Amino acid sequence: MKAAARREPLPLYKGFLAGWGATTFGTGLVLPLTVAYLRETLGLPTSGVSLYFALFAMAGLVVNPLAGRIGRVHGSGLSAIGATVLQGAGAVLLAVADSMAATVPAACLSGAGTGAYYAVQTPLLTKVFGPLELSRVLSGQHRISALTVAVGALLGGQAVEHLGEGGYTLCLVANAASYLLYGATLVRLRRAERRRAGPGTDGAGPAGPRADAGERGAALRDTLFLRLLLLQTALVVFGLAQVDAVVPAILRNAHLSVSAISVVVACNTVGVIVFQGLALRVVERIGYVAALTAAILVWVVAMAALTAAVLVPGTGVRLLFGALFGLVFAVGECLIAPSVQPLVTLTAPAARLEGYAAATSLAHGLGAFVAPLVLLPVVDGGGVWSYLALQLGGYGLALYALLSFRGRTARRLAASRLGEEAPP
Repeated sequence: MKAAARREPLPLYKGFLAGWGATTFGTGLVLPLTVAYLRETLGLPTSGVSLYFALFAMAGLVVNPLAGRIGRVHGSGLSAIGATVLQGAGAVLLAVADSMAATVPAACLSGAGTGAYYAVQTPLLTKVFGPLELSRVLSGQHRISALTVAVGALLGGQAVEHLGEGGYTLCLVANAASYLLYGATLVRLRRAERRRAGPGTDGAGPAGPRADAGERGAALRDTLFLRLLLLQTALVVFGLAQVDAVVPAILRNAHLSVSAISVVVACNTVGVIVFQGLALRVVERIGYVAALTAAILVWVVAMAALTAAVLVPGTGVRLLFGALFGLVFAVGECLIAPSVQPLVTLTAPAARLEGYAAATSLAHGLGAFVAPLVLLPVVDGGGVWSYLALQLGGYGLALYALLSFRGRTARRLAASRLGEEAPP
């Protein structure tokens, strides 16, 4: 496939990115404020803050399979629109909460909406834009997210600094409005999904029998797909979920100031914005599996820079290595963003894409939930060398899963060709 063919204008693409940018901007507004709001404005103890985030994560995991099933029967667009309503409602409830008890439904609604959306995003984008353009769409999403979340986080901090408690409320309400704005964008995607599906299918794909009970767990019985799930989980636990929580803790233990850590995070964000377009062209040239292999190797180099940021003497030199880590780590992120979900669409049977996509969303959510629980105690108890050893083991696991996936894919394709060539 030639890269030039993928640069032709896509109907609805710019509108989709505009809506996506609106909701990620809202996320950025509240990203640095939520913990402070729960503790300082609502007066929640540390256990209450932990409970909020635990309920958020668990609600997403519980709703995830249901959202995938609704998406299969009624169309992914309907599930995605409903998810934005749940997210908006959760943000509003959090804005008006006045006690710990009031944060419980807010956490459950927000988490359920997030889990429901990511369960159906890949099928929706695949049906609207086509499987050949999925990498391009995901790459655009990743770049927009990096920019809008960073800008939103800066403005959210300024709002609280100048408006005090009213700044928290303003940001939470703006976040709720951003979800509803994105939901309005998704209405247009749902119409396109239904037009592509054809009459009489309710937007869920070609007409045919619904999945029976034996088919609902097909994704988890597919040994090829299980390797892809193992790869995704390793990439999340030992990579994607660390920049916001684990890496700042490591750098703080190395006695870097909060402002210095923010520079490292900013370098990572700038790296995503700058490198994502180039990374997409690399993925198109070398393929998804090779790009993921390169991403893992790049992350090994990034870990060396992070280790230097902890061990070398001199605050300025440590900050320099930390910034280098943020930039190099961004290269790996940019290679991963347009590569994993297209492999899901290639692996999943067309009639079961929603179930497979829901399983990948579930794996991502579990990885994000587990990463700080596993890695932060290692950082605090064992130091940087224990952390580095665990990281290298995780990258080895990811490489094993990826190479095993590639090998089984080749065998499956060979078996398929033999079946087609066999005489009747």
